Amino acid sequence: NKVSADVKGALADISLLSKDAKGAITFALNAQGAGTAPDLSLTVDSDRLSVAAREITGLKLTATGKGDIASPAADISLTGSVNDEPLDFKASLVTRQGKRSINGLSLSLGDNKVSGDLALDDRFLPLGTMALDLPDISPLAALALEKANGDVRGTIAFSKTGNAPDVAIKATTDSISRGDLSAKTVTIDASIANYLAAPVISGKIRADSVTSGGTVIRGIDVDLKRDGDWTGFSGG
Repeated sequence: NKVSADVKGALADISLLSKDAKGAITFALNAQGAGTAPDLSLTVDSDRLSVAAREITGLKLTATGKGDIASPAADISLTGSVNDEPLDFKASLVTRQGKRSINGLSLSLGDNKVSGDLALDDRFLPLGTMALDLPDISPLAALALEKANGDVRGTIAFSKTGNAPDVAIKATTDSISRGDLSAKTVTIDASIANYLAAPVISGKIRADSVTSGGTVIRGIDVDLKRDGDWTGFSGG
């Protein structure tokens, strides 16, 4: 069976997706070829979006690839600017000898950088490490149609114990805030075992202060310890 499809559309008001966003997007999806492995292409464009008092201009998402479940492949790119800071994202989904991976994943937005290479298991769960160097998360939050401020630096490492997926997070921030929740001088060194089915957290969390509305908690120093399928807490 052959597939031939060409779909185009537009969303004239993205405030339907987020009350903090204004603007319009257009999109086009094309599929051609064998029904079990069509050639696919997707484009999403916007001349101008306004999110959380930030202007996103010249936004263009392009994805091309092969829709083959057994041997998927895709190249994805995202370009534009956020408050005149250049945005560039690239990643490739590759299948070689039955093994899938995401190669050359790279995101830059101004001075913010995210990078890494990830293998994908049979369930498309990631294995590998992502590096984060984000001195100002606010433009990245705007891309996600959110409001947030602060900095984050560290790594996120994906692994497996048997068939259970694990993730280890090592991160620091001088300050970070979203809405009425904020934190200062935070250090996280934590692991989440079996994070999809039955997550159990272990590690350390330190913070000079955490503020929620009018409540301020200072000198946070918490140890998280795994106890079977549970997480134990100590500190304060």
